Amino acid sequence: MEPHKYIRLSALNDMIHDTISARFASQRFWVLADITNHSYKADKKIHYFELVEKAQNGNGITAKMMGKSWGGGAVRIEEFEKNTGQTFTNNLHVLVQVSVDYHPLYGLSVSVLDIDSNFMLGILEQQRNATLERLVKENDYIQKVGDGYSTFNSRLKLPAVIQRVAVISSSSSAGNEDFRHTMQHNDFGYVFQIDDYYTVVQGDNNAKLFLNKLIEIYNTGIPYDAVVINRGGGSQSDFLIFDNYNIGRAVAKFPIPVITGIGHQKNVSITDLMAHTHTKTPTKAAEFIIAHNRSFEQNILSLQQNILIKSQQLFHGHYKELNEIKNAVSRNVRELVQLHGEELTRTNQRIISSSRAVLYGHQKRLILTAHQVVQSPKLLFQQRKNDLVHIKNTIKNSASEYLRREKLTLEHHQKSITMMSPQNILRKGYAIVKVNQKIISNAKNIEAGQEIEVILKDAKLKSTVKEKIQYDGRETDL
Repeated sequence: MEPHKYIRLSALNDMIHDTISARFASQRFWVLADITNHSYKADKKIHYFELVEKAQNGNGITAKMMGKSWGGGAVRIEEFEKNTGQTFTNNLHVLVQVSVDYHPLYGLSVSVLDIDSNFMLGILEQQRNATLERLVKENDYIQKVGDGYSTFNSRLKLPAVIQRVAVISSSSSAGNEDFRHTMQHNDFGYVFQIDDYYTVVQGDNNAKLFLNKLIEIYNTGIPYDAVVINRGGGSQSDFLIFDNYNIGRAVAKFPIPVITGIGHQKNVSITDLMAHTHTKTPTKAAEFIIAHNRSFEQNILSLQQNILIKSQQLFHGHYKELNEIKNAVSRNVRELVQLHGEELTRTNQRIISSSRAVLYGHQKRLILTAHQVVQSPKLLFQQRKNDLVHIKNTIKNSASEYLRREKLTLEHHQKSITMMSPQNILRKGYAIVKVNQKIISNAKNIEAGQEIEVILKDAKLKSTVKEKIQYDGRETDL
């Protein structure tokens, strides 16, 4: 048997390398794939990963290729992360530009030279739009109105003055410090009570922690005027938590007005759309609250000025009216004085005429009365003397009869008292019973064996009760 012809493995690899290099040299391909098994060597700034294609009707893998990126490709990935806010990591669906490489030791792979940020932004926007559609579809307190959204929270009325505020932010947030500084050092001297509820405010996987803080604020029962969500600047991926469905729904139905101060400049998050008021930064949120309170103060000052002006106008109008009334009263008084003066003159003349006739009539009656007085005293004196004698006899007779009746009454009372006296009753055979030096009339509180004192007509008996027998009193019933 003739020996087989052979070549070394390295020679075969060289042939494959030459073939692939000749076929794919200087060619670039835009490939749609998912990232898996990603790792990053930060010291060398090299990404290692696999590009895979999944079946349309499941998660089965239909194609796979080793991949890497360094140099200019790594810079493009870094720009991608900055533009999209999305970290280049596993389970990412991407559109990448690759070149085909073959290494005799490591085999076939592709190098990522570029990545399409717009493609990823499109996916994120699709996810965001899908979340918004779901919020409207599944929650009747959220409605789409034009380009915006009306929620239960956005329909709440802000208090006339915002003073007590709950703030959800990171404990290390510089933006929250800016918010506090702006609130506490405002130009108008407004005083606020700010309660912090610290949590993680980035990363979609921390949504549950964020929701727990909203629940904690609600469960305190504290009547906050507003809830402020603060987040300083950062990469776009830091704000993905604010596009979370559960956070958007919770903010939309929260019973206290929510003001967002999330420091992203490029777009508006779902949380912003669901909240009562959204501002671009924590500082802007503080300025909004201060401006709200300032508006109330200016309205009060304007109302005060209007009241002052109106009161001056009313005073001037009533002053003129009073002057007119004063002049009218003066004229009427003069007319009345003149009119009543004339009437008084006429009345005076009538009185003078009438008084003469009255005086003449009384004079005649007085003369007649004088004659009668001269004749009447003797008759009157004799009549009064007879009356006094009659009264004297009547008094004398009445006094004697009265004294006789009262004497009989006294004698009757004396006999009754004598009959009812204890001594007389004792002589009739009755006795007085005492217990503890007190006279008793019934045996309610006397028990067998108790000492009693029995008083008779001529003696006192000290005895002990041997037996207590109920008695109905019929033997002495008359």
